[in-house]
Parts: sequence; structure tokens; C-alpha cells
Amino acid sequence: MNLQNLELPTSSFSCGPGQGLTSVRTAQLYQTFFERSHRAADMSFDGLYKETTEHLRTLLRIPADYTLLFFPGGATAAMDAVLWSLCQDSVSGVDIGAFSHLFCDVLSHRLEPSVRKTWVPADKNFLPTALPDTTASLILLTPNETSTGVQLPDDYLQAIWQQRGKDSLVVWDTTSCAGGRNLPQGAYDVMLLGLQKCLGAGGGTCAIALSPRAMERAKHPVRSIPFFLDLQNALFYTDKFQTLNTPSTINIWMANEACKWMLAHGGLETMDKLCRQHADYLVRWAEHSPYFKPLISDEKYRSFTTLTLATTHPAVTGEKIAKALRETGRQNLADGLKKYRTVAQDSIRVACFPFVDTQGVEQYKKLTALLDELARQFSK
Repeated sequence: MNLQNLELPTSSFSCGPGQGLTSVRTAQLYQTFFERSHRAADMSFDGLYKETTEHLRTLLRIPADYTLLFFPGGATAAMDAVLWSLCQDSVSGVDIGAFSHLFCDVLSHRLEPSVRKTWVPADKNFLPTALPDTTASLILLTPNETSTGVQLPDDYLQAIWQQRGKDSLVVWDTTSCAGGRNLPQGAYDVMLLGLQKCLGAGGGTCAIALSPRAMERAKHPVRSIPFFLDLQNALFYTDKFQTLNTPSTINIWMANEACKWMLAHGGLETMDKLCRQHADYLVRWAEHSPYFKPLISDEKYRSFTTLTLATTHPAVTGEKIAKALRETGRQNLADGLKKYRTVAQDSIRVACFPFVDTQGVEQYKKLTALLDELARQFSK
């Protein structure tokens, strides 16, 4: 491809791990405390781990009586821990894409057959067809789905919270939006938040926020649980601001730097507006493009943290775009725009996270000029 006349973007548009904060990307490795023990006092209850916990609580507006802990292994491991530790006799959820399907169906089916499992499927436009069973012991929700770019609107999330049964716990996997979407405050019992998307940290570390009701249930599991997945063991260390096993201190440091920057620049409300600005620019561009359109046409259900664009010309495919970006030799583009494997429609996913462009949409203007040129050359 001939791209010599284009000024290529310097940001990564990958949906995970996402673009890091500029000061983090240029930091010396020793500044990340990678050599330090996570049990040292000046790292745990007198240092980095406590500080990061407090910054995350403030940024994400986690209720004061909720407990927040770091869980090594990433969001999938945290999902397993929540399912094994907190599910009683039933689990329900909403299946709107690959990651909600993983939580609701793939992982949940590892529980014993006696557990009642019910899922709300998506319609032909990937949107939920109803509310899930609000009487289930666990209600699993993915507010922003990375693969299809669907989001569950605030009123949908609030309706589930208001209609939940007296023995139900509402669980959110906010990996694709934590730090970028101003979600309804405290409308959950458990919130999983991967650090590698809006917060721009590396993969393999998750944080879990638990309500007092979720904490109490964790103390009385109804099944035998593998040691690593038993939340009782993880919760034992929270007062010390430590973790059950050795986490990635680098990831926690990166998340802390991200939180500090976000809080200093307007907090979650401003990050929400920034992500919307990124997504709105791409949607307006796609409205006038003969090659792309938003996969999710309903704005209310369209994620603005991870936007999926469907291709509309037979010669322009996600595979060709990904190949051409790799051939630029630019690392920031090599892992980014491509179709997610489980989405049938040909498409590309674009991260709209805060750190992709903290100043506005200049990086997205360079991206769309690049996509326009690639599409023009493909369709000759």
C-alpha cells in the first residue's frame, strides 16, 4: 500500500491492552517498582497498593461500605472466582457478544448441573431482547461489550437493580468501560474492572469491588472451591492492602498513574465526555463514508468506549485493513483494528479510550484519513 503522503497516527487504537498514559509510556522501568515485594509495608498498606485502591475508589465512585481488592489473573480469572464463590442455586445474564457470552454461558456452565442457568439472547441487531431473570442468585451483566460494541443503557442497568430479588447479587464486568463511562453509581453488588483498557495498564490484573451483601455471601460458599478462586482467601488480605499471590506491581502502578491523571483532569465525568467525543467523531465520519458504518445503529445501545464499525464494501475487509496496518511497521497500529473472531459481520473495532487522544480527536482524524486511503486503494 502507498501511504507515503499520510501522517500516520501515533496512538494505538487497540481495544486491549489499550493506549497508555503518555507519562507511563515514557517512564523508566525502575519507576514502576517492578523489583519490590508486594508485601513490603511501603508498597502495601503504606504505599502503592493502598494509594491505588483509594484512587480507584474515588475515580469510580465506589460506595464507602464496599470492599475493593486486586485479583491477579485478569478479568476471566475474576469471573471464575465470582461464579464459584458467590453463585448459589441459579445464575442469569445477558448475552450480547463474546465477552458477555464467556461470562454467562462458557464459564457458568462449569458450575454443577443443578445450578439453574438462564440467558437473555441478543436480537439480530445484537441488542438484548428483555431483562434477565432478576430472581437469580447471580445476575451477570456486561455494561459495555468489547466484541460487538453494544452497551447496556443506564436505564436498563437501573431497572435490573431496582427489580433484583432479595437474594440476588448483581454483577458487572466493566472491563471495557471502567474509567471511561460514568455508570449509575452503586447499582451493583460486584464490579469487575480490568485495568488494561480505559486505564491503559497491562493485561493480567483485575480489581473487584464487593458490596457488604456480596462479602457476606463469600464467607458462606455452597460448594468446594479451588484455593485460588475462593474469594474468602483474597478478602483475607484486603485490610493489609495485599493480594493472595504476587500480582503485577507494574500494572497496579500504571493504573495508579492513570487514576491520578484522570482525577486531576476532571474525573470520571470528563473521561466519559472524552470517550464520547472520540466515538462521536468516528460515527459522524462513518455516516459519510461509503465503506464503513457503525455495527450498532441504535445510539442508545452503542458503546462509546469500544466502537465496532461494519465494512460496507466487498473489497474493504477487516482482514485487509489489519494486514495493511501491520505492514506499516508501526507498533501502535499492528495490534489494533481488526474484526473480532466471533462477530459474523465483517468489521473493525476501534478503542475510544481516554488516553488514545487526551486533547480531542486529532489522532482519530489521522486514523480516518488512513482508513479512507486504504479503502480507496482496496476498492480500485
